Amino acid sequence: MEIFDASKCTTILDQRIKTHVDMLSESDLNNVLGIIQVGDNPVSESYIKLKIKYCQRFGIRAQLFKLDQNLSDQEITDNITSIFARPEISGGIIQLPLPRTSLNGVLNLIPLKKDIDMLSSNTWVQYDEGKRSITSPVVLAMRAFLDTYSIDIHGMSIKIIGRGRLVGVPIAKYLLSQGVNPEFLDDYTTGDSLKADLAITSTGIARLIKGENINEGCSVIDFGSSIVDGKTVGDFDLSSKTDHLKFISPSPGGMGPLVLRYLIMNFLGLEYSNLDFQQSQ
Repeated sequence: MEIFDASKCTTILDQRIKTHVDMLSESDLNNVLGIIQVGDNPVSESYIKLKIKYCQRFGIRAQLFKLDQNLSDQEITDNITSIFARPEISGGIIQLPLPRTSLNGVLNLIPLKKDIDMLSSNTWVQYDEGKRSITSPVVLAMRAFLDTYSIDIHGMSIKIIGRGRLVGVPIAKYLLSQGVNPEFLDDYTTGDSLKADLAITSTGIARLIKGENINEGCSVIDFGSSIVDGKTVGDFDLSSKTDHLKFISPSPGGMGPLVLRYLIMNFLGLEYSNLDFQQSQ
């Protein structure tokens, strides 16, 4: 078993971002990354702090717009529309999860040119039609993991636990575009047997999946995140049996840092080509 070390990937991405920012003009540096948060989800709070801190590191302007979840759906809709209409907001995100399902439609308020996290249904329509040049940050993060270990997904049995709009759905779309048909495990509960070559999880349920319930040789990519006793933990229980597994991208520390960097690359309009993550043999 090998734990995925994201540091090589993050170093490469950091350098590309720094090189680009160093060449930006003063007017380009005035562009603002807008971050909209509805409510007070503690996991969201931690991710937003990481995003703002990372932007500050490179002199990228980021602004948080925090909306009270007790506002009506219409008031929240009006606020989000107004924020994205600001000319200085050249790209932005709505931090997930939202506090209630009736607000899911606000994701479609993100203008196509400003949708750097690919949250709007309209963005995915363009992507499916080949009219969208950027890719979902979570998909890019997963690809970095696959490239690191030279994993060929074709012919693999891939199970996805968590059908969320931010992780599960984009990853499934990408896999289908590559001719791979993943299976969603919508009703997975702790103790269920999990048989796959690759398991990708993003439920936000702490330590949902135990290694002893997974078949030998399976690799695990954990996008899940929740807070237990003040500490961030993933969907996969790293304290469970793991020696029979192949590669594990843990949470925290695995996909999160990569997703953040790819989000910023989308904001800056950077290309993803010529990124060599392959692990030395």
